[in-house]
Amino acid sequence: MSAAKAGVAAEKGAAIGSRHRLRGVDGLRAVAALWVVLFHIHAFSGAHIGVIPGADLFLRSGSTGVSLFLVLSGFCLYLPFAGYRNSRFDTKTFLIRRCRRLLPAYYVSLAMTIAAVVVAGSSLGLATYRGWPAVGQLLTHMTMTHTLFPSGFYALNGAYWSLALEWQLYLTLPLLIFGIRRWGLAWTAAAAISVNVLYRLLLFVLISQHRMAADSLLATAVLPNQLPGRWAEFVFGMVAAELHQAGVLLRIRLIWAGPVMLALVALSLLSVGNQWSHMLFGGVFVLLLGVVLKADNLVATIISWNPLARLGTMSYSLYLVHQPIVQALAHVFRTDAGLSQRTTFIVLIGLLPVILFVAWLLFVSVERFTLTSSGDGARPWWETLAARAAVAARRPMLALTAIAVPRR
Repeated sequence: MSAAKAGVAAEKGAAIGSRHRLRGVDGLRAVAALWVVLFHIHAFSGAHIGVIPGADLFLRSGSTGVSLFLVLSGFCLYLPFAGYRNSRFDTKTFLIRRCRRLLPAYYVSLAMTIAAVVVAGSSLGLATYRGWPAVGQLLTHMTMTHTLFPSGFYALNGAYWSLALEWQLYLTLPLLIFGIRRWGLAWTAAAAISVNVLYRLLLFVLISQHRMAADSLLATAVLPNQLPGRWAEFVFGMVAAELHQAGVLLRIRLIWAGPVMLALVALSLLSVGNQWSHMLFGGVFVLLLGVVLKADNLVATIISWNPLARLGTMSYSLYLVHQPIVQALAHVFRTDAGLSQRTTFIVLIGLLPVILFVAWLLFVSVERFTLTSSGDGARPWWETLAARAAVAARRPMLALTAIAVPRR
């Protein structure tokens, strides 16, 4: 069997397996998305939740929900090829399926964001772009290159930065698969993690020697969140997929997993903003994933709760739409309505169902057609529209041909 056919077979196997989705994994996706949403509500409201001990620390750490997404990406994308099945991997098939899965919903949300920014950006507290800057932002966001520039990293929709990072990781998966085929997973994972560590050390040296301003966007966001700075979390997920395929994660002992996880959580929270916090959180989330996949404990039962798992299936849509809505509402409540920071926070929490409803609209109109597990045979509306447009465009040509060509 050719590599391309083998890749297609593997992708079909993954699609069949996804019909029996691991509800715990979907639940973790929901947790990650909600944590990021709460982080943005906390950040844009500016509230201090001192009444509940640890609440501010928890909400401030919500951006590390991205770490959980990266671990889950590595796990889910490598799982069909774990256990000596990586010979089935085909780069072209993989990248085409990633484009079909992620780009339609992303481009729809990008169009909505651009429209909001152009029409009412300043009145909603969003960044405003006109003329060539707007065109530049649109082009870099369409090509997922906006995170390469400080001016584009948080532009339009601040949550988009992690999507560009995900695409960098996708583009390196073929390289990682090549390394695994040649040297094995352990050596390949160790090499990628070493690159991550060395890159972070380099950034630390540049900042400590004042070669780069410590509080600059370049030092705090742009450079740390490029591929070499976040590679380890994705690779952790791949390792977890291999261990799960081998049955190792199912044999995890909660008696020691619990204390190890708590120790890692403590270290991670204390190191928020540190060079190593994302890698520590990655370790926490691998252990959490193992506990959830074990499925015989209270944590797994909670995370696999059906409503949470259902929310997890639309977590991508929620991630795409939530930040501009939170940012705009926070601006309106604080600036126009004059609400206090804490009141704004409470009102935004109360409006979570509205944010979820907007995400659901994007999910049912676009994203659900890109899920490999939908299995309903329905054609996406954009394909139906394109097909109808093609038929409509052909009719005048057929009529002209019938007139021009004489009958015999």
